[in-house]
Amino acid sequence: MTGTDTMSRLQKMGHKERGASLVEFAVVLPLLILLVFGIMEAGWLFAQQVEIRNAAREGARLAVVDFPDPGDSNQIIAETCSRATLSAARASVYLSQNNAGTDSASAVVTIAQRYESLTGILSVFDNLTITSTAEMRIEREEVNWADVSGADPGNDLGACP
Repeated sequence: MTGTDTMSRLQKMGHKERGASLVEFAVVLPLLILLVFGIMEAGWLFAQQVEIRNAAREGARLAVVDFPDPGDSNQIIAETCSRATLSAARASVYLSQNNAGTDSASAVVTIAQRYESLTGILSVFDNLTITSTAEMRIEREEVNWADVSGADPGNDLGACP
C-alpha cells in the first residue's frame, strides 16, 4: 500500500461523514434554545417575585407607619400600587388587620400578580400567580381602616387602581 492509496481512502471516508455535523447541530439546537429561554424565563419569574415581595413590604410599612391618613385603606392600596408600579390588569392588593385594637395589632398586606412571560415560548409558567405577604406591627394608635380592603388575592385579581 502506498501513501496515495491511504490518502484516497481517507478522502472517501470524509465524504461519507460530510453532513454528520450538520445533523448533530440540528438535533442539539432546539435543546439549546429551550435551555437558554428556560433560564431567561426563570430569571424573569424570580425578578417579578422579588418585586412583589418588596411591594408587599412597602405596603405594610405604609399602613403601619408612613401614611399620612391612616384611616383610608383605599389610599394605602393605591399608593402601594403606584410605588410598586403594579398593573391594574394583573395585580391585587389585600389589606387586613390582625388583633385589631390591641397592643399586638398588625397590618397584613398580601399582593398577588399574574405572571407576565418575557419570551412567550414556555407555556409552563402560564396562568401562574405570584403571591407575597408582609405583616408588620402597627406603631400608631389612630389606625381605623376596615379589617379587609381591596380584592382577595385568592378569589379576585385586579384591585390596583
